[in-house]
Amino acid sequence: MKFKIKVKLIISVFTVLTLISCDYIIEKNEFSAKSQTRISINKKEAKLLLKASKNNLDILELCEDIEYVDTHKNVEYLTNKLEETHFEIAKNYNKLAEEKLISIPQYMKINNEFQEVKNINNKVLIKNKLKLILNKTEVQIQLLDTLGNTTDNIEFKVLAIKDTHQLKSNINIIEVTLNKLNQQTEDRSTKKLIL
Repeated sequence: MKFKIKVKLIISVFTVLTLISCDYIIEKNEFSAKSQTRISINKKEAKLLLKASKNNLDILELCEDIEYVDTHKNVEYLTNKLEETHFEIAKNYNKLAEEKLISIPQYMKINNEFQEVKNINNKVLIKNKLKLILNKTEVQIQLLDTLGNTTDNIEFKVLAIKDTHQLKSNINIIEVTLNKLNQQTEDRSTKKLIL
């Protein structure tokens, strides 16, 4: 009888230990799955922030290109506004990247060389650069929207909403400027035809 009790007791202890270890394994696997999901989200956040930052730096460089050829200061207000906005956005990206331990490129003024484009009309070049800025701004908005939808981090969501609002405001200003430049070109063409 004592032997049967000892066997039952040993089996009970073994069963309890097995259940406990199974719970531990299940919890460990759940924890591992959660951490893998978190790592995947962190990678997506970093990748989107890097793409948005690169796009932002491209826009700053395009503004500098325009300033270089805009000798009559036709779009000086616009380029100043765009640079102001995109420097602010760059600061926001850098601050958040630093907090999240993400390394993103920094803006450095580049000395552009336009000697090879001497034969190109400056207004045409300015319009083309503004169209490029418009496209890149729209891409940046898409990247920020994707970032806002991908992340569960409140700081990324706030950044996406705030910067998207600023960029949409810039799109309106760029479109108005492009329309004015197109109108000026049409007016000149009409005058040449009349003469």
